Amino acid sequence: MEALAEELRSRNFSARIVVPLNRIPRLQVINPAAPALTEQVLAKPDSDGAWHYWFPWPALIAAVDDIPAAADRIEHVLAEVGRNTGGRPGADAPEGLASSARTRSGELHGIPDCLETTGA
Repeated sequence: MEALAEELRSRNFSARIVVPLNRIPRLQVINPAAPALTEQVLAKPDSDGAWHYWFPWPALIAAVDDIPAAADRIEHVLAEVGRNTGGRPGADAPEGLASSARTRSGELHGIPDCLETTGA
């Protein structure tokens, strides 16, 4: 996660790893140019055991070993109006992606705030 955080910082995002007690670690990413554009990023295995980054609603971002692709997708989702993302000015976010993954109760979509971590 630290490599992804560094890549996002190089693209002018605020990125920090949050490790709550007995909960899944996550990367909190904020677009300082538009602070309402914020998202949590998780790392977890898919059904075949391959590790990927995920948005919490849940939507696959990219494999954990493909930092540029993960950063491109996150940047695309959190881009402010007029930002050139991945060389595609004015491109819309992929269908089904939203800028906020918090429910009214403050839980991440589909991931209870009290979720315990598993040994890794």
